[in-house]
Amino acid sequence: MQFIFKSKFNFWLAISIAVAILFSLAGLKLAFHSPYTIQDDARQHVFWMQQKCDRDLFNNDLIADYFSSVAPLGYKNLYLLVNNLGLEPFLFNKILPVIMGIVTTIHLFLLCLEIFPVPFAGFMATLLLNQNLWMLDDLVSGTPRAFFYPLFVGFIYYLLRQRLLPCLLFIALQGLFYPHVVLISAVILIISLIRSKAIAFERVNYSFYLIALFLAIAILAIYKLQTAEFSEVITLKEAKLLPEFYAGGRNAFFSKNPLEFWLYGKRSGFFPYEWQYVLLCSFGLCLPILNLYPRRFPLVTKINKQVEIIWQILFASLLLFTLAHLLLFQLHLPSRYSQHTLRIIIALIDGIAIAIILNSIANKITRQKKILKPLITAVVIASLLYPTYAVQAYPYRLGYVTGKATRLYKFLQQQPKNSLIASLSKESDFIPSFAQRSVLVAEEYSIPYHQDYYQQIRQRAKDLIKAEYSDDPEEVKQFIREYDLDLWLLDKNTFTVEYLKSNGWLMQFQPEANSAIAILEQSKRSILSTKINSCQIFQEAELILLDAQCIIQE
Repeated sequence: MQFIFKSKFNFWLAISIAVAILFSLAGLKLAFHSPYTIQDDARQHVFWMQQKCDRDLFNNDLIADYFSSVAPLGYKNLYLLVNNLGLEPFLFNKILPVIMGIVTTIHLFLLCLEIFPVPFAGFMATLLLNQNLWMLDDLVSGTPRAFFYPLFVGFIYYLLRQRLLPCLLFIALQGLFYPHVVLISAVILIISLIRSKAIAFERVNYSFYLIALFLAIAILAIYKLQTAEFSEVITLKEAKLLPEFYAGGRNAFFSKNPLEFWLYGKRSGFFPYEWQYVLLCSFGLCLPILNLYPRRFPLVTKINKQVEIIWQILFASLLLFTLAHLLLFQLHLPSRYSQHTLRIIIALIDGIAIAIILNSIANKITRQKKILKPLITAVVIASLLYPTYAVQAYPYRLGYVTGKATRLYKFLQQQPKNSLIASLSKESDFIPSFAQRSVLVAEEYSIPYHQDYYQQIRQRAKDLIKAEYSDDPEEVKQFIREYDLDLWLLDKNTFTVEYLKSNGWLMQFQPEANSAIAILEQSKRSILSTKINSCQIFQEAELILLDAQCIIQE
């Protein structure tokens, strides 16, 4: 019997890993679509790491300094390590999700078997979680939040196994790569400890919980005491005054729809935001019902007491979600404490429920024809795999974006490494990553959660809008001198009313955006538009690059 179980274990674990790799291939296909394809969030969290390859890049760069300062220590050093091994940061960023997907899959498979020792259920749980994750941009981003899944699932598995050293290792790694998850782990440890004390007749290893909890608290204390360069977290009162936090804003958080705000808002909601469109699989919700009919569903008796970890995770998520709302934005975004864990929970209970239901159906149908059992299994697996491949046709594409101005990137790479570029063009989002040059401001880097950073970014954007549409030559020259600009990038349709009105990010900066529109509507010519012919040094398609020093000298 042990040999049979081991054979099934090895088979379904191998298939689980194979499926994880299969899902990742669709992501890799998108990632390597072009040399200038990059994951959206990686533009923020990885571009500054090119400094590790060339120390002359991004010196005295506000944007690079900010994203470097908020990056967890382990995340920084991992990229530094692979860079020293000769692997370029953006290439590693594309490969990393595959590795993390496999690590998550292995631990989720093992975790499922701790709760329900049926290898097929472990496979179904990993299939469903992989399906969900490879439809989203969390794991795929290769940024700190991508580490949530392997580090949290691994922690829960070793917690159930009561293996102290691996458990401590995963708590430490959580602190190094994504400190927010340590809070969830700490709450779960407290709940587990209280639960263990309540069950007085069982032998409990209290030292395990106390040591693990001590490490979690120590890591949180160290993280809190770290003196970051940008540490002034925006308050709720301040956030309510900024259009960036409302519908259409750069970091939309508040909503007039209470259901959206509390239930499925991407940053504010409790449930994963994609569930508003489709709950991929909800078999797990019928587990309590299945448990009432053990004769009809005999596998339900294999669910053991370890299943309690599911409600413990759920309670910890709800508690921290509530605290994050009460302390906005001191614990960052409330959704970070619930949406990731719920994806894991639903995959677990769905995998268990599907195995129980399928076993019951197959036993009844295949009493006469045993060949139907593997056929039914294959049909179910194929049905669950299909939505993932169907979603590849959607335009979102896992958050991967592709830079089009390849000639511009190459031209900018030939400019001095300390060049600073001013631009309202969306192309400025790509310049730090592909041209390796600093930009004054860009939508991609306009993250408003730390006021000591964002106040500077917001002021830069307002000053840039004002100068780009100004009809006062001295005002434009003063702007160039103040920020020590070298280059100015324009879109060909920059000086049209529609250009401003159609750009939600630019319209956040008032009254400068409306003042610029008023100037254009009055048919006044901005100083910059008169310098295009005399100061242009490069042009590609709809982009025009001006020499800022030429503007001053004329």
